[in-house]
Amino acid sequence: MMLLLFVGAFFSTCGLESVVTVEAPTVTYNDPLFSSSDYANQYFSFLTAEDSGNDFMGTEVYYKIYNNSSTLVSERNAILSVNSASNNTAAATRMIETYTYQTLGTNPSSNRTIFVDSPSANQIIIRLKSYTGQENHLGDDWYSFRSGIDGYIYNYTDFTPFRNGGTKSFDFFDDNDDDSGYTRDVKPEEGDSDYKHSSSATESDTYYVQMFAVGVAYDQSTLSNTYSLVLNLGSVAIQKGK
Repeated sequence: MMLLLFVGAFFSTCGLESVVTVEAPTVTYNDPLFSSSDYANQYFSFLTAEDSGNDFMGTEVYYKIYNNSSTLVSERNAILSVNSASNNTAAATRMIETYTYQTLGTNPSSNRTIFVDSPSANQIIIRLKSYTGQENHLGDDWYSFRSGIDGYIYNYTDFTPFRNGGTKSFDFFDDNDDDSGYTRDVKPEEGDSDYKHSSSATESDTYYVQMFAVGVAYDQSTLSNTYSLVLNLGSVAIQKGK
């Protein structure tokens, strides 16, 4: 039986206290490690949360890019260290506000994020880029959506996972040679909101992407979003020529 995790945001309505419950995604089917050399497994797969009430909006995916793997591990551990029901939204707050994780976007539809608002639990599969010489056993699509009810696969082949804002890809080195204008397949730069730059890179021509999923609800008392516990989706390395 799937263990359901809830966090609460309290507000007062007509003098009575109510609770906005936010259910967290709790299952990962594949949570890659950046240190793995098996490129066939360099994808993220998880089960979204089910609708937990009228205030529940859906499940959002957040990411951050690093050039130093130790920094990634340190910040990931800092987020997960407060990821408990007793801390409520502390992990999501630290992820978004302290470490400036950004919502995963898509292209060609700018301003579109991979936000799953289905009322049922659904399996999500995300591959950030194709790896040179590696057969994609998930098919040719970069992002696919599998219903948790009937098992039917919905393929979003027209939408590629893109960095926040939908203008830059995760193919930092243009390995598939599809960016003649050198505007979409570009390296992260110091100062980018979704990138943590270190003067001592772990390896040359290597970047690391860490991802989390989180349930989102609307808090009527603050007229703003509130969040569930976060789900660690894993991390991948993006290397030149691979």
